[in-house]
Amino acid sequence: MTTTARLALSRGRGLALSALLIGLIFIVLPLVASEYVVYVMVLAFLFAALTASYDLLLGYTGQLSFAPGAFYGIGAYTSALLTLRTGTPFWVALPVTGVFVFLLAAGVGYPALKLRGAYFAVTTFFFAHFVYLVFLNSVTLTGGPLGLGGIRPPEGISLPGLGTVNFASLRAYYYLVGVFFFAVILFLYFLVRSRLGRLFVSIREDEVLAESIGVNTAACKVLSFSISAALAGLAGSLFAHFFRLLHPSTFAWMTSEMVVIMTLVGGTGTLFGPVLGAGIVTFILELMRFAPELRFIVWAVALILVLVFEPRGLAGIAARLFRRSA
Repeated sequence: MTTTARLALSRGRGLALSALLIGLIFIVLPLVASEYVVYVMVLAFLFAALTASYDLLLGYTGQLSFAPGAFYGIGAYTSALLTLRTGTPFWVALPVTGVFVFLLAAGVGYPALKLRGAYFAVTTFFFAHFVYLVFLNSVTLTGGPLGLGGIRPPEGISLPGLGTVNFASLRAYYYLVGVFFFAVILFLYFLVRSRLGRLFVSIREDEVLAESIGVNTAACKVLSFSISAALAGLAGSLFAHFFRLLHPSTFAWMTSEMVVIMTLVGGTGTLFGPVLGAGIVTFILELMRFAPELRFIVWAVALILVLVFEPRGLAGIAARLFRRSA
């Protein structure tokens, strides 16, 4: 066996063992941890799915957007309104929400992505603020500043060997959100390694050169933007049926900023990095609930320190440590 083959085999075994360990922790954790820890894990899974989907646009396609929080909110309100106003079951509302957000993002992204760089980023910022104002002022539709309450948890489902699973339970919801998170990561993992993923990367590296060799950069950017938004919308749907109360402030510009920072802290273009960044930032925010003003300062200092010492973020630091130990 050649050295390359041995390294590939060793790497494959390492990945398989890591996946097994992560799977065991995922299954056992809610059985031994307190409800608060499980609650924080649900938040971490939601933000990790949101940042990983955003990494497809920023990290792999090179498009800076300030609208992930807006699509997260649109998904949350769409799913909540479908179940509240039309009686649609959650399991139908969830995919409908994903398709709706995908099409909406395509409609917004097609003209917006004709702009480049800072012009596109500023456009998404104003779009996100416009969406927030719609949430805030459409009192008859969204409840406005009073919020939208009465949202039901997902209907229970029967699983072989487990009976009927009731998602009103925190631990059952943990598993639901966890499965969604792993599904998103697997989907993105295969997407970024596909031909389409390589086209996204070619745009990130040099859009003009990509165009010159025949890449339809406009279609690729709109597709990346729409897929990223649809995944954010699905995460928003799960958020809505977890908290069962929506308020416009949850989806203000701070949410988008938080997603951008989590992605930068974790390391763009890696999938693993944004997930790590989302997990760490979520736990820091929860640990510092006693001082809400101070936590934003700590957050900003952490971002500066990470980017000064390692521009590739936490993923870059992890890669350095891994190389030293190898």
